[in-house]
Amino acid sequence: MSAKSGDWKAEQFERLWYGRSAKGENPVKAAKFRQYMREHVRQKVPDIKSVNRRRESKEGGGVHMDENRFFTKEYCRKYWMGELQEEIREAESY
Repeated sequence: MSAKSGDWKAEQFERLWYGRSAKGENPVKAAKFRQYMREHVRQKVPDIKSVNRRRESKEGGGVHMDENRFFTKEYCRKYWMGELQEEIREAESY
């Protein structure tokens, strides 16, 4: 993926996150998109948690994980950009 298409996708995410359109901001559209993204990230949380548990057992530390941290804008943006899926695949092969 080129940097230009990544920039476009990041701009698209920001526009959808805030519900921006040609007519202005639409809070209903923003809420729908945020719920859509959080639902998709929620489905990835078990994958993230299992990878982190394996990594912690190898490193010898037990840290309590807060699931709510996965539903932030940052994680939703990572999912939209494909970075979250890539991190999971890399961590599983680790």
